[in-house]
Amino acid sequence: MNLTLKQLVKNTVAEFVCYRDGELWYKIEPFKFEFPVAIKDTGTGIFPAQVKGIVLMRWVRKHLEKIQRGNWQ
Repeated sequence: MNLTLKQLVKNTVAEFVCYRDGELWYKIEPFKFEFPVAIKDTGTGIFPAQVKGIVLMRWVRKHLEKIQRGNWQ
């Protein structure tokens, strides 16, 4: 299934999965789409365990584009 950015962020909730190598990993259900949020990009932001998908759209877009370019395994 080819997901669009709109599908991933409209009326969805991202849940925190884990922290690894300087990145917060979130998952958007029901798509099981996991994406990283680099700590260096967060500044003084607060990142709760559950957050609306639209709030994390910047990082969802980055990861989705990386996947579409074939730069992600």
